[in-house]
Amino acid sequence: MRKCRWLVLGLFVSITTACASCEVDDGLRLPSRQNDTFDTTGLTLVARIFHISDTHVVDEESPARFAGAQVITTSAWRPYEAYSTQLFDGIVRTCNRLHASGLPVSFLVHTGDACDNSQVNELDWFTGVFDGEIIDPLTGPDDRPSEVRPATLLDPHAAFQAQGLYRQGVHGNAPSIPWYGVFGNHDVYAIGVFPFFEELFGRRTAPLPLEDRPDILLPGELDPVGFLTHGKVTPANPGPPELFELRQWVEPNPARAFYNKREFIRAMFDTVTGPEGHGFSSAESGPSWYSVSPLPGLRLIGLDTCDPAHQIRGFFYQDGSILTEQLAFLRSELTAAQDRGELVIVASHHPSAFLRAIYGSAVVGSGFRAILNEFPNVILHLAGHTHVNRVTDRETYVEIETCSTLDLPQEGRLIEIWQNQADGSVAVAYAMFSHLDDTLPALNDDPLRRLREQAQDIASNDDRAAARQKERDPSGADPRGRPKDRIGVFFTTPRW
Repeated sequence: MRKCRWLVLGLFVSITTACASCEVDDGLRLPSRQNDTFDTTGLTLVARIFHISDTHVVDEESPARFAGAQVITTSAWRPYEAYSTQLFDGIVRTCNRLHASGLPVSFLVHTGDACDNSQVNELDWFTGVFDGEIIDPLTGPDDRPSEVRPATLLDPHAAFQAQGLYRQGVHGNAPSIPWYGVFGNHDVYAIGVFPFFEELFGRRTAPLPLEDRPDILLPGELDPVGFLTHGKVTPANPGPPELFELRQWVEPNPARAFYNKREFIRAMFDTVTGPEGHGFSSAESGPSWYSVSPLPGLRLIGLDTCDPAHQIRGFFYQDGSILTEQLAFLRSELTAAQDRGELVIVASHHPSAFLRAIYGSAVVGSGFRAILNEFPNVILHLAGHTHVNRVTDRETYVEIETCSTLDLPQEGRLIEIWQNQADGSVAVAYAMFSHLDDTLPALNDDPLRRLREQAQDIASNDDRAAARQKERDPSGADPRGRPKDRIGVFFTTPRW
């Protein structure tokens, strides 16, 4: 038992150490340049964008989850996590309804944590929801007696047909919606925290702190394709398991294997939705960050903030970093965009305040923001990670964090960029939307609406939700955000 106590202490020390270099973010939480009314007379719509984040498509039955750690971090297990794919599908359905209802959208940006545990099957589900495939979220035996299983349309473990992001000729006559993505920590590390390493025969496992200790009551490593787990989660026993449990047998599933960054990028080139690569330049080579022009006069720079200087076995990598090479790329692209007269959107998983020197980052929050402020054609920084809706005035641009589709309030964000051609001034307008929005015209059937209502009810009644929120936002602010974190307009005037 002493070894177990030392592991818990090691987890606490790692978390404390990782936060020791945190900067104080003194940005204005609510933009100072807001109006209660917004008149678009004389303005030109540059782009209309969907921003979604932190879908956390999760294989909750995986032996690499370690759900028992929910006594240390409440994010290790959620009572509604089995609904992740259906909730994501619901958000996509609302995107499609908005697009078809007279608000045509230029493109969608997903700011990371597509998956929860960097597993191949989770990545297949993520791209499958966008592509409109049949999603089967059950990865092990269904151990529920047949007589107690819910109806198919109310069963989070039942296969379902995803609607897919809007494609011309499939969903209607409107143009297809392109989408772009970036890496989040859960797309790179086991349970969003621990790096994994290749062992014999290409097997990838993630060592935990003090990995050489006997793993009798606590795991020493996370192995998604293994046949033993600490804290078994199944449809009949969804959890939460205890922290200290003897290992139990699970049916191994090779589809659960960890993927690496290159394999993630290759998957972006193997979708029916566009554009090819979803921002990334090459399936086989090239960096994990990019710069594209989704529309004339507009530049989207997708950053990889999971870019540490080291990979230490058992160390925590939940927050962000950007190394020198990527920082030079960012400066170069910002300069080129300014020379071309392009407005710039920067997208990253981690908000600026979550870039950490402890990971070897070449820049932290204030320095990153200073770089963006050097280029007044930067108008918007999109981020996720915190699972909150938060809008912050960064002087010459606005930083927008959008909540998770899994955790409350389970929303996405619609953003419009307007420009006054006379003086060049820009207005960034934004508002939230829900997977349960009932104000929009229908677009085909929505058979899983009641199931998603069920998921939201479970999340709303989760008495650990407040504690989970405070882990990510010490202020304890409602993840829905204050009123102007949810709907508002930010004004700025680019200078060329």
